[in-house]
Amino acid sequence: MKKLVLSLSLVLSFFGSRAQTFTDNFDTYTAGAWLCQSNSTWKTWANTPGGADDVKITATKSRSGANSLRFNSVAGGPADVILPFGGQYNTGNFQFICYLNVATGKKGYINFQEQTVVGKAWTIDINFDSIGGFNIVNTQSGLLLKGNYAQNQWIKVAVEVNLSTNSWEFFIDDASKGSFQNSYRQVASANFYAIAGSDFYVDDVSYTYTPFTLPNLNGAVTFIDNVSGKLATQKVNPSVEIRNLGTTTLNAAEVEITYDGQTIEKTVSGLNVASLGYAQIKFDELLTMRVGNKTVTATLKSINGNADPIASDNVKQVSVNPVIPAPGKMVVAEEGTGTWCTWCPRGAVWMHNMDTRYPGFFLGIAVHNNDPMENANYDGGLGTKISGFPSAIVDRGADIDPSAMEADFFERIVIAPKATIKNGASYNANTRELKVSLTTKFNSSVSGNWRLAFVLIEDSVTGTGTGWSQVNAYAGGSRGPMGGYENLPNPVPASMMVYDHVGRVIYPNFNGLANAFATTVNTGDSFTHNFTVMLDPSWEANELQIAGLLIDPSGRIDNGSLAKLDAAIANGFVNGQVVASIGEKTIAKPGVQVYPNPTSNLINITVEESSLIEVYNIEGKQMIQANIEKQESISCENWPIGIYFVKVSNTKGTQTIKLVHN
Repeated sequence: MKKLVLSLSLVLSFFGSRAQTFTDNFDTYTAGAWLCQSNSTWKTWANTPGGADDVKITATKSRSGANSLRFNSVAGGPADVILPFGGQYNTGNFQFICYLNVATGKKGYINFQEQTVVGKAWTIDINFDSIGGFNIVNTQSGLLLKGNYAQNQWIKVAVEVNLSTNSWEFFIDDASKGSFQNSYRQVASANFYAIAGSDFYVDDVSYTYTPFTLPNLNGAVTFIDNVSGKLATQKVNPSVEIRNLGTTTLNAAEVEITYDGQTIEKTVSGLNVASLGYAQIKFDELLTMRVGNKTVTATLKSINGNADPIASDNVKQVSVNPVIPAPGKMVVAEEGTGTWCTWCPRGAVWMHNMDTRYPGFFLGIAVHNNDPMENANYDGGLGTKISGFPSAIVDRGADIDPSAMEADFFERIVIAPKATIKNGASYNANTRELKVSLTTKFNSSVSGNWRLAFVLIEDSVTGTGTGWSQVNAYAGGSRGPMGGYENLPNPVPASMMVYDHVGRVIYPNFNGLANAFATTVNTGDSFTHNFTVMLDPSWEANELQIAGLLIDPSGRIDNGSLAKLDAAIANGFVNGQVVASIGEKTIAKPGVQVYPNPTSNLINITVEESSLIEVYNIEGKQMIQANIEKQESISCENWPIGIYFVKVSNTKGTQTIKLVHN
């Protein structure tokens, strides 16, 4: 036993009907037993105690006492357990503590769910990577915090939150790793999941929740928006969110922002904010983001025409450290998406966010799968890089959720490119023949197999008929805000959908033109490549953008270039090396049948040759991975009802097939 107060493995108590506490050290359970069968407070993601996603008590290693939990996986899952917090909380103070031991070279993972029904929204994801770094992210805010941790030893992980004022702080071994504000304001449970490449132990889990009592009149600053994650010299219009933390309606407010010697103010009336409601106050004046780690401070100066009687929550501060981009650098993000994909509106929202936040520095391409906008060449190539939908890769790096693009963007934007690309074009509107020139000028000497690819992107794409409506998991708002999709139906009718960033063409293929440059390139050398394409009659020429991708010998994108068609025409078409393979190269399909589809208990998979089969759920968690020769039958009767993806890879190519389990 650990100490007297923990002589029982589980304590649930109320102190004066105020603070609610829970703690579990797993020491009174039998090693080898299932956690959720040993203690019904714990749940599994699929709500099947003792099932595939439960986790066993282990005595192999513990922080103290005899037992702990172990989560390890090669490909992700199946262990996936939930600790409910006893309700959904968006006011009051909340503290969560656990001890983790992440094996050397392995990963760890915890998330907080926003609602008591899991899978609706992830409040935060806490990722412990394989080289001793951690990051905290979510799908609304992107990167919230990052830092380092020690592997192969027990560390104390703590999250402390004032939910009333949206103030979060993260600790490791009682040392603060930083504070942040959050787009998600509610917690309901913790989720421990064995992500791919994980091996971590968990012990001594606890939480404490203390409710909040509303005073008569009180306003608070809860969020400062459009200041974090910026580039130096950008001019921004910030906004401040205030919350009514009293019982009296808030009708007027005066707010001030200060940053690096700049001060802007805004006074608003007619707010009519009810108790516990929010108001967004957008500033008309601009702030200029400046180099260095500095503080943005928002202050609620008055409410309802007078000073706030409770001033302790009237100030919020966020640290900002604008990034200095490398000269000439443009970061490329390629997103796997489809109109059939339940969560893919998240990808569209984040592509738009990145466009809006970093114009001239970000190049986004939506690569569609299994819908009318699919380009088989592009989809087949990207399919070798991602494991589910939606997914994204930044400069051909790791497979990530689209909401994590911003973190990868900041890592890449500071890396000086080896070359820059200038886009030129000529266009015959009568024949619809488009000629493109990509002129690559090297800033550094390079050698090896450097490649070049030409991409044609179309914005404002619309259509009618089968496949043009967008499936929308965010309909109704129960999964939180998502760029307006929470206010749209499921599916969103084709008549209401406009698709941007659509990757129409990639020449000569996903990997680019091999050995596109000299074996050895010197600083200052310049090369021009020409591409020709006959525009499809359905494509709108005035919505097209021309992109160039410079790909290094390792397969990563070193730099990108982007120009609207009219701007490329203004640059002029430059004669150069004509790319021989003008036509679109078709990616071979791997020859697969998946049936029945929909299914309720069995999947039959037939292939023409030996293939790798991977099945993922809608959240991208791998359900199975297997090699089959000709035919295989897989039981899915215990899987939750929903959408799954069968990914088949063999020597002919890669294909992802949507599977409906009902």
